[in-house]
Amino acid sequence: MPELLAPAGSFEGVRAAVQSGANAVYLGFGTFNARRGAKNFSREEMAEAIAYCRTRGVKTNVTFNIVALDRELSEAMEDVRFLSEAGADALIVQDLGLARLIREHAPDLPLHASTQMTIHTLDGALQAKKLGFSRVVLSRECTLDEIEKITREAGVETEVFVHGALCMCYSGQCYMSSVIGQRSGNRGLCAQPCRLPYTYDSGKKGYPLSLKDLCAAKWIPTLTQMGVSSFKIEGRMKRPEYSAIVTKIYADLLREQRGPTKEENEVLRKVFSRDGFTDGYLTGKVDDKMFGTKTDLPMSEVKSLYEEAAHRFAEGKEAPLVPVTMSCTVTPDGISLGVSDGEEHDVGTADHEPVEQAKNRPTTRDMLVKNLVKTGGTPFYVANPDDDLIIDLPDGLMVPASRINALRRTALNTVAMLRGLPPKRTWKPFQTSHNRHKNAAFEGYTLEIRKLSQLTPAMQAHKPQTVYVPLAELAGEPDTVRSLLSEGMPLAVHMPRIYTDAEQPEIERMLDVVRDCGVQTACAMNVGQLPLLRRKGFTVHGGFGLNVCNGAALDALAELGVVRQTLSFELRTAQLRDIDKPIQTEMVVYGHLPLMIFENCAIRRKTGKCSCKQGITTLTDRTGQRFALLPEFGCRNTLLNSKPLYLADKDDWKKVGAQLGRICLTTELPERAGEIWQAYTEGREVTFADGFTRGLYGRGVE
Repeated sequence: MPELLAPAGSFEGVRAAVQSGANAVYLGFGTFNARRGAKNFSREEMAEAIAYCRTRGVKTNVTFNIVALDRELSEAMEDVRFLSEAGADALIVQDLGLARLIREHAPDLPLHASTQMTIHTLDGALQAKKLGFSRVVLSRECTLDEIEKITREAGVETEVFVHGALCMCYSGQCYMSSVIGQRSGNRGLCAQPCRLPYTYDSGKKGYPLSLKDLCAAKWIPTLTQMGVSSFKIEGRMKRPEYSAIVTKIYADLLREQRGPTKEENEVLRKVFSRDGFTDGYLTGKVDDKMFGTKTDLPMSEVKSLYEEAAHRFAEGKEAPLVPVTMSCTVTPDGISLGVSDGEEHDVGTADHEPVEQAKNRPTTRDMLVKNLVKTGGTPFYVANPDDDLIIDLPDGLMVPASRINALRRTALNTVAMLRGLPPKRTWKPFQTSHNRHKNAAFEGYTLEIRKLSQLTPAMQAHKPQTVYVPLAELAGEPDTVRSLLSEGMPLAVHMPRIYTDAEQPEIERMLDVVRDCGVQTACAMNVGQLPLLRRKGFTVHGGFGLNVCNGAALDALAELGVVRQTLSFELRTAQLRDIDKPIQTEMVVYGHLPLMIFENCAIRRKTGKCSCKQGITTLTDRTGQRFALLPEFGCRNTLLNSKPLYLADKDDWKKVGAQLGRICLTTELPERAGEIWQAYTEGREVTFADGFTRGLYGRGVE
């Protein structure tokens, strides 16, 4: 039976989930989790929560799912050591560097690949498995067919979201909150600007980036048959009553292997929805019915639901979760009681006071059974008294109920204590090793373009170190590619940020075309792309989508064959300087920064039909800022920042140790592209009618 994984933002939330039927909870600790705005847990609370769950046979998966900075690695690893020693069942991790360090220093602690790693293909899951992850949390955009394929073929556990918030952007690939508001989703502080209203350039207003909440309740039997290991309910920021209500319904559906009733659907809608629900991308059908905004209901409509839920997880309330067997032996010399949970916890207790002969009514087996099964107030229960209670009782004795009750309480308390103890795990001491590699000198510029027509004579005269071009653009112009290569233009494939397993054959075909043209280098935007590029024989560079923020991540990528990596543009220059750099690095120094990438085409939503070839579509926010929407491979979209990042008149960024500065051209026409290139390479002046930004290199993110 799959695990039902429920959210817990507090100890009360832990009780709410456990007492409502979850057999696993996920919870945050410290500052290294993607809900830093939640209450989260202190060390004492976390240790108590883990012990509480272990006692009750419930797993604790701790969210450790943000990117870390080099200066934070010591603190992060101290947290890892504490969580390992406290007995957490797994850490949910995004950062490749942290994953590498945890594998090295806490090898017994299981790792789950966070949905922030954007794993949505079989190659992605296989790569995560090779990196030491025992489970992958799949992107919410995966369809049922994709989930089934990955689950069947990857040889690693899969975890799937079944209820709660849906982001418009692929998790781990959203930079909107950080770039426009300095609150990074990759650092656990997303401000959810996608939930705000926007206006299309056509004048159409609405909430084009706000999706309804996911409800996959009717797909529980199907997902179970596929072999999915864990069903995840989103909502650590919501109140415990919410978790209790939703968990109870899904626990019933999972246990009974059925879809929800009309009444259950209505309860789910009442406790939280955004104009109802969607089953998201599971069926592969993407339409306007997926969109909605928060529905506010009067408290009077949900008060009774909340009160009922609160009663279920009130202090001292205990659901029967752990079956036990007992053996009770009574002799004239005393009473002994043995209790076993069937999991190597066998406890014996006894009192040695004489047991008197009955004067009137002797104790019977049924009377002992009645006292022994009184396990209320504990998580234990006797499933079948006829088989699970072994009683040796001579005739004619009178056994006081108080003595049996006392032995039962003592034995069960001891079993509970033993079950709550953490396992013994290996810990290899961690010591930071700053500046193993001296920061390199700045060497020059690379260029990222969307169209080969953006290459100008100025770029031919002062050639970039590398020119990254979208795969489809290169594959569609093989003659032009051969000509440019013959002229010494160092072309490289820029991989699509997202493609599915169904689309991979076309990706492979195009890679074969460009490789046959002579292109030898490719830039991967996701860990799932690394195996394919290695198989095809390309020299591999890593793009910004890998979210590299520390030297340990560079070490991990180097081990995977990456020879050059673009560093995260969410970092300040001082943080970039801190990164230990075992391989060549780039930093983005110009461009309309990519804020989101959508599976659900926001361009089509403007008119209800495909219109990406009819000019650039824009969204305008409440302050008048205009964000361009660009088409991507597979009818996806990228949302660009309103103002370009511009650093040509600054020099401090050249001292952070990144050898190369990447100039990213998107909407710029060829003439403008040439002006930008010359501004960086020749120091020419360039003006911006609508202004520019210095990005986050000076401001940083929270």
